[in-house]
Amino acid sequence: MDNRRLVILVEGESELMFINQQVIPELYKRTKVAWSIEACKVITNRQLNKKGGSINYEYLLNDVRRFSAQGCDVITTFLDFFRLPTSFPGYTSDGSQIDTVEETIKQDVREKIADLRVFIPYLQKYEFEALLFSSMDGFRYLIDDNGILEHIEIIFNQYLNPEDINGGELTAPSKRLLSIFNYNKVADSSEMLAIICFDTIYSKCPRFSSWFDRLVSVIQ
Repeated sequence: MDNRRLVILVEGESELMFINQQVIPELYKRTKVAWSIEACKVITNRQLNKKGGSINYEYLLNDVRRFSAQGCDVITTFLDFFRLPTSFPGYTSDGSQIDTVEETIKQDVREKIADLRVFIPYLQKYEFEALLFSSMDGFRYLIDDNGILEHIEIIFNQYLNPEDINGGELTAPSKRLLSIFNYNKVADSSEMLAIICFDTIYSKCPRFSSWFDRLVSVIQ
């Protein structure tokens, strides 16, 4: 039995549900080697054992260090680029620099954690809600107001790649949804993602699919 381990560090409950319900099952489906794969929210208050919510770079670094010390073979992240804390190495709000930010984070973590094995920092452009725009099916399932659906469909039709829905204070995917209806991040995204199949998200979101493919390649 192969006891190797992959940990995916996320920042919130919605991301945790998505990884557990869609990403991890697909990883198991597409790989033949027996790995332990788990998603964990970043610990943000050790004294209270609080996980998720507002994170900073030190919180992430602590968790990577903890899992590395446990002998974890692969550690990756699933964090929003929108509103990424300024404490992260290479911080910028410029989405065209997202690859550079990931590489800077990777180099900094490797410098600080000597026994680190494979570390793959991933930032979702611009945020988790971009994935919801992979299909109108989830919105149609959740919402029965044609006026609201028409507003959402205008955004949907503007972007062939949902990850290009930009990350400004008023124009990030979640902010657009909040401006149209009373969007509840955890409850609503969970319902929508139960309708949108993984293959649709994979085909529509190239950064996300590249990250997923890399995880598949390292655990084959």
